[in-house]
Amino acid sequence: MKKVLHSPLYIDGVVDRIEGFDTVQICDAYKLMGMDVSRLFEGIKMVDLYECRQTGYRFYYPFSTIGDAAFYKELSIKRKNYYSTRWEHLKILPTLNENETVLEIGSGFGAFLNLLKSNGINAEGIEFNPEALTVCEKQGLSIHNELIDAFASKYPEKYDVVCYFQVLEHITQVHDFIKNSLLALKPDGKLIIGVPNNNPFLFVNDKYHTLNLPPHHAGLWNMKSLKSLEQIFNIEMVSLQYEPLEKTYSDFLKIYIKNSNPIYSNFLNIVNRVAPKILRKVLCQCINGRNILVVFRKLA
Repeated sequence: MKKVLHSPLYIDGVVDRIEGFDTVQICDAYKLMGMDVSRLFEGIKMVDLYECRQTGYRFYYPFSTIGDAAFYKELSIKRKNYYSTRWEHLKILPTLNENETVLEIGSGFGAFLNLLKSNGINAEGIEFNPEALTVCEKQGLSIHNELIDAFASKYPEKYDVVCYFQVLEHITQVHDFIKNSLLALKPDGKLIIGVPNNNPFLFVNDKYHTLNLPPHHAGLWNMKSLKSLEQIFNIEMVSLQYEPLEKTYSDFLKIYIKNSNPIYSNFLNIVNRVAPKILRKVLCQCINGRNILVVFRKLA
């Protein structure tokens, strides 16, 4: 009997196959980064992308192709800035205060935990990458090597803020992950999520963009799928912001011009030569950047 696939976000949610990705091409793309990920695709010729009808959440399948601890350890070594301070960190930091206790899930090398610590905010982290754990421990940060389900069962409703930045897109069982992270949050507490924008310039035109595919990403998020969390969990959205395109404009323009039709591409090249500042201003106002920061409040 053929297995019926359901949405990992919306229980029993109906999903549709959107497209497939050749695993040989995926592996070749990672080889250009100096990484051999073929062990995660043994016996698998295609990775499929599905979309949940109820939420718009997209995810890759089979889940066995998603990276493990060894993959992330190697990636963090290959890409030295992988766990660096991000736009989301700096944007959300001023909204937190010393009276709040914070739990960050997926702390990496401790970039955000260090920001919180330097601002006098009591914070703890959860991390499973052994390389990252070692770095955090050496910095004297409060870090736990434990999955959120076990951790939350021991410390229910302990924290005023639970946050995860650039983590949710790596999780296969997203419903359980979010549910368990909310268990650790006090009523009226804040759930803060930072994820890549599923509708940015980079992924619309570059189907085989390496780090948006397995083993790196398990799912793709956008405003619709994030907004749908209100219907699934006992939370309400407080705010949603996009990282300004300005920060990655140079990368954007190259890809945008390259993938536009010839007539439009020629027009953009001309405008960019004649009035680059005007073109930059217009495009940055009309197109969202590559990351989303969203804040939810846990209802009592």
